[in-house]
Amino acid sequence: MKKLCRISSRKIFFLFCLTLGIAFTSCADWFENKVSMDLSKKPADLSSLVVPKEKITQLDAPAQIYVSQSDSNSTINIAWEPVNHAASYYLERAVSKVKDSSGNFLVPPEEDFEAVPLSTIYGTQYTDTILSNPSYLNEEYDYAFFYRVAAENQRLNCEMSTFTVSEAAYLLSPAKNVTATAGEFDDRIEVKWNKVLNAKSYDIYRSPVSDGSSAIKIGNIPANLNWFTNAISESDQGTLFYYYIITRTTRGSSVQSPIALGFAKKEGAPSKVTNVRINNGRGTTTNKITISWDGTSGLNYEVKRFSSKDSTFTAVATVRDGEETICEDTKGLKPGIFYYYKVLAFTGEDENIILGPLSDSGPESGADAAEGFILSPPTDISISKNPLEPDKCSIKFLAPAGSANCGFNTEVTKAKHDYINYTYIIEYSDTENGTFQTLLTISETSLTSREGGYLELPVAPTKNYYRIITKNPDNDAMSNPSEICAPAPFAAQNVSASKALYIPNAIANANGVFPVKLTWDPPFSSNPANSETIGGYHIYRSTKPDTGFKKITENPVTTSSYTDNCETFKSGIFYYYKVLSLNTFGQGANYSDSASGYGALTADQYMREYNKTVLASQSKLKLMHKPSDLDKLGSESIRGAICGTLSYNAKTSGLGARILMHYTNYAEYYAPDGTNQNYYFFLNGDTNTSASMDASGTMDGTVTCEGMYPGYVRYDNLQIKGGGAAGGTYIIFRQGFPNEEHVNWKVGEEGK
Repeated sequence: MKKLCRISSRKIFFLFCLTLGIAFTSCADWFENKVSMDLSKKPADLSSLVVPKEKITQLDAPAQIYVSQSDSNSTINIAWEPVNHAASYYLERAVSKVKDSSGNFLVPPEEDFEAVPLSTIYGTQYTDTILSNPSYLNEEYDYAFFYRVAAENQRLNCEMSTFTVSEAAYLLSPAKNVTATAGEFDDRIEVKWNKVLNAKSYDIYRSPVSDGSSAIKIGNIPANLNWFTNAISESDQGTLFYYYIITRTTRGSSVQSPIALGFAKKEGAPSKVTNVRINNGRGTTTNKITISWDGTSGLNYEVKRFSSKDSTFTAVATVRDGEETICEDTKGLKPGIFYYYKVLAFTGEDENIILGPLSDSGPESGADAAEGFILSPPTDISISKNPLEPDKCSIKFLAPAGSANCGFNTEVTKAKHDYINYTYIIEYSDTENGTFQTLLTISETSLTSREGGYLELPVAPTKNYYRIITKNPDNDAMSNPSEICAPAPFAAQNVSASKALYIPNAIANANGVFPVKLTWDPPFSSNPANSETIGGYHIYRSTKPDTGFKKITENPVTTSSYTDNCETFKSGIFYYYKVLSLNTFGQGANYSDSASGYGALTADQYMREYNKTVLASQSKLKLMHKPSDLDKLGSESIRGAICGTLSYNAKTSGLGARILMHYTNYAEYYAPDGTNQNYYFFLNGDTNTSASMDASGTMDGTVTCEGMYPGYVRYDNLQIKGGGAAGGTYIIFRQGFPNEEHVNWKVGEEGK
């Protein structure tokens, strides 16, 4: 009898192990080396098998990101602090062209950030090539670049970190406004330029030819100076020299600056030309600028031009014998640029030419500058409709050259302050290629000045297409029309992201997560009278409801749905989406409200996620962890961390045992949507085990699941052999899927 009792106790212990092993216990390696049933030794502590390991749900963000400032003329170096468990990093860049009132570049909105060419980086630094063929004409030298980086590890079942945003980064700019004296002195040429941020020194080069070739270095000066004196011998008087500057820092050097013409006065040189002026071409024409000066009969004149963008001289005209002291410049004049003209007199021909000094008519002459600019339309036009009054909109644009607002907060400033109070003719058309008609005419003084040189008309009638013409009221001259633009559509409506949705023919990623499907209604689709012409949509995604959004569509989506098949989707993560409506020009300004969603799980992954709640619940049971076999018999009930109960009842049944475990409204975790109102898995049902004397048997029961992933798990096909799970399958059903699926018994033993 004692022997039978001992055998029964051993079998009961088998059954306890069996129950815990099948009902989601033990590590995978436990099946390779079964728990010893030798009762002469201390029983294994099964609590170590049911308490889940602490897992990372989201990586930490990099503590700091560093960017280079004036280190290179073509690249920007980015580095960041390493993050524990990160396998790679995701890097994005945005460009800032606007400064605040203190002269600091504004951080662009997060929607402007785009992935760098090599967005996934397996290290903690990256070199971003901004310019492949750098030249002093590149506008990028006037911009700032902002970067943001996030840590990721696709091998872990955790989400990418939030972004860490950098300070402003910028390229090493070449020196600007390089000038050289031309005929002012007979013994020297003085070269000047604007100081460059973070410069350590400047190299000065001189060339005998206008393109700067064959130049030699003639000096190096520290960065606290921005001028250089080149001594000229008597034999070099009257010889043309061309100067440029190379800026140097501790890490690199700039590209060549614009070239400045200089020469020393030669004996017998004509006098300096005076009263150089613009007769016609200060916002009065669209294609030419007329220059005149006081001249003397018998002298020859050379007219030269440079601009607010390029200080290198361009030859405009040569006037012989003083027959005329006027000329027209029609050489590639561009809108939005201020042109400055200097004139010199000369005598002789070929090698016997003697040059007089250049006139004092550059921007340094202020009100006496010979400054011209063509009449041009506004640029960077944006139209925003009023959500409360769709028939009204605001119109914003960059002011053209000559306006008091042009060049505001930029380095492009005019020398003279005789600003023009332009009038703007706003035209409209019902179709892009239709006839445009005047909508309204408004004076610049009636517009609102905005940061960055913008003007705004707060209220105007809403039309399909617009263009704007600048009118100079002083002579009624009108610019060419601006580019055609359209209002930015209102935000998409009723945006919805699927939650664990079955999508036919969809393929799950390596993490066992299926795509998310987004649907939305076009703006005002419920009111045909207010329907809009949509050019498409861009989709933005984040793991936060309000921040961290990045664009995930390379090309606009032309339908009202989108399937996001993301390779990094993880189970148990909410993803948030915004939709940006675009007009036919690809412009947009109004984002939809965010909508959250997540992909359905494969049957295997479903089992793993469901198992987290089951394992956590079983770790709370007391009887199964008793050291004595007989003490494991009995019943108890424990409560979930959030709600509900798990009841446990183990008793002998003939020569075997029957173990009943029942869930009633049981929840251990909230769904990670930040509300603490929705459950991850909400369980009701049974996981039962029946086993015979040889520790073989089966499980039965069904647990229904509500919460983030609705469905059920059935145990009727699971087998027990030798005191542990050793065959059969779990039967998984996911709500919305057409069929049940069988999951191998080993999947239930993963992640312990």
